[in-house]
Amino acid sequence: MPENSFYSYSSIKLGFGHFNLPPVLIGTIFYQGQSIVDRNNSQIFNKEKAKKRIHSQTELAEKYKLPNLIEISADNPDAMVKYLEFYLDNFEPPLVLGGTLEARLSGIEFLIENGVRPEEIIYNTLSNLKNKKELDLIKKYKIRSVVILILGSNNMTSTQRFKYITERKQPEDFSLLEGVKNLGVERIWIDGGVIDIESLTHILETQQLISTSLKLPVGTAPNLFLFKFSSPRLNKKFHTRYRRASIMFIASWFSNFIFYGAIEDAKECFASAYQTFAFKNKLKAHNIKLFDKY
Repeated sequence: MPENSFYSYSSIKLGFGHFNLPPVLIGTIFYQGQSIVDRNNSQIFNKEKAKKRIHSQTELAEKYKLPNLIEISADNPDAMVKYLEFYLDNFEPPLVLGGTLEARLSGIEFLIENGVRPEEIIYNTLSNLKNKKELDLIKKYKIRSVVILILGSNNMTSTQRFKYITERKQPEDFSLLEGVKNLGVERIWIDGGVIDIESLTHILETQQLISTSLKLPVGTAPNLFLFKFSSPRLNKKFHTRYRRASIMFIASWFSNFIFYGAIEDAKECFASAYQTFAFKNKLKAHNIKLFDKY
């Protein structure tokens, strides 16, 4: 594997310009409504259960030999600081910084002030260049990795999604890609922005287009559409798990990274991604082009 075809984050390899490496699976913890977080005060959470869930993801990653990251989410700055204090006391970066805008900005400052190197932070996400405070902080602290989220309707085509990041429609006549690069960001991840299953079809085509033409890492959060398919007549827990596993299969085929969602859903997501990559390697070994050249 050529060195210029992936980014390294510690021992993690994030591919770009191809789909030959397994996708980096990213589980989110401390998201709004998670059972381990106090409903009345998000700064209070069950530390032992949080550690157990992160360890569970790590064990699955080791079992299936898949790269993984944790996304720390928060709904306010104070909660973000509490979560990051906990994380740094028990785990090592790199990590993905998510949650609300103000929480993310607070998180950047806290991490840098506590000795985390800028290259160990993946900022999730940036969708435009309109918030000067956000842009100034990314530039000031020399954040090197930023996830660009493509916002659009469910039927926004792959060509339209491609133009979202390449057309010069941002302030000062920059494209979104140009503007982010001008901040000093060297590693740009592209998230297609799932709304429902129709949007996912366009996004997977977009990912192939961006991977081929722009040589950037591409991925998405394929499981976000699942809530639209719940039914009171079905066992929601298992019905959703099976749908999640099936959609992870095709998303893993054309993704360099996947925000698989709540960290509690790691088991079926890692198993599905592993099965996908193993199946893909068998096809290659037998020179069977099941999905075109991929």
